[in-house]
Amino acid sequence: MPSSDHTNALGKNLRLLSIQKALVTVYFHLPVVVLFWQDLGLTMLEIMLLQSIFSIAMVLLEFPSGLFADMFGRKLTLTLAALSNLIGIVLYCFAEGFYSLLAAELFIAGFIAMQSGADSAFLFDWLKSDNREDEFPRIFGNLIFYSTLVAGAAQIFGGFIAAVDLRLTIYACVPFVFVAFVAATQLEEPPNHANSTNDTARFTTDLQEQLKSVYFSIKRDDILLWVLVYAGIIFSFNLAGLWLYQPYFDVAGIDIIYFGIVFASFQVVSAYAGKYYYVVKARFQTSTILLALILLTCGASILLGYFVFLFSFTLIYLHQVVRGFYKISFNDIVNQRVDSRVRASVLSVQSLGGRLLGALLMPVLGWYADVYTIEATFVVIGVTGLICGIPVWLVLHGKLGTDTEADAF
Repeated sequence: MPSSDHTNALGKNLRLLSIQKALVTVYFHLPVVVLFWQDLGLTMLEIMLLQSIFSIAMVLLEFPSGLFADMFGRKLTLTLAALSNLIGIVLYCFAEGFYSLLAAELFIAGFIAMQSGADSAFLFDWLKSDNREDEFPRIFGNLIFYSTLVAGAAQIFGGFIAAVDLRLTIYACVPFVFVAFVAATQLEEPPNHANSTNDTARFTTDLQEQLKSVYFSIKRDDILLWVLVYAGIIFSFNLAGLWLYQPYFDVAGIDIIYFGIVFASFQVVSAYAGKYYYVVKARFQTSTILLALILLTCGASILLGYFVFLFSFTLIYLHQVVRGFYKISFNDIVNQRVDSRVRASVLSVQSLGGRLLGALLMPVLGWYADVYTIEATFVVIGVTGLICGIPVWLVLHGKLGTDTEADAF
């Protein structure tokens, strides 16, 4: 039975992780960042190209960062993630064009790559050390819930700040992401991961072995492979619409001062979806939930293209439900199916697939939006997503139905 000191350490680290996770993405500029890019002279093609390069950087960094977390420790990885985010935001404060924006985006890509997988692996390992791993979906859902609410509050203020000056929304982020960095430095490595190596030479030499371990972890678990493929499809097609939301608001007639409120409402919906995912999980089979993710993602995009009016933005709430469910649902499956020593690496592979597909999609979508309309682009996203997602779900549904471990999910 874990000691009281261990339980206290667990509580301390949960609080610090909550602070880091809540403040590291306090982005006042997010509701108007596309307008900020356009104000600096970027076309939709250039905006999507910027995000495509961002995604490619994520693809290149995703697995090494997961391996880094497995070998050097979750704490160091989360600390470097918060530092990279801080540097990216500071660079954004002085950005004047495509290449300076690209430099800032690459640091933020580094942050997301390192944070992805490491935060949930950090939490899962601490809970497992206290024999509470079954509580992961609820506790991680709560972490996402509160961090999403904080991000939503920042975005409300972001809309009002943007009405004064778009760049001020970025300046306002700096103190919050700095505090997130300080909180990360105070984390403690999970007990069952405290013997992580900090040998750079070993990191280099073990990369191939870790790749092999991840490869065989996926190869021997057919369901895990299809889960990762399906997660990538859901992620990429849900993300694809994000950079079209703000131009869509303009088309729908929403004033910029309300952009922050609208984006904050997205955060609230996503937060509550994540918070109560465990309730949905208890009532529905895994394959049913996974089917709902692709139908909500693509159905909402198609409807956004065909119905454009002042309140049609409410259809984006369906995207936010998917966003709230996505990380908890897929991470829970992965966490239960892989060993701790490769857990963060496999979680990184999960994100890698979605980023790679997104990198391929976004320049095409940006070009399409410049040549045709934002509304037509949403329809293309929805139809293409269904064509890609439904066949994969059918395969996964069949495999889940014959898996003897399916009840564990």
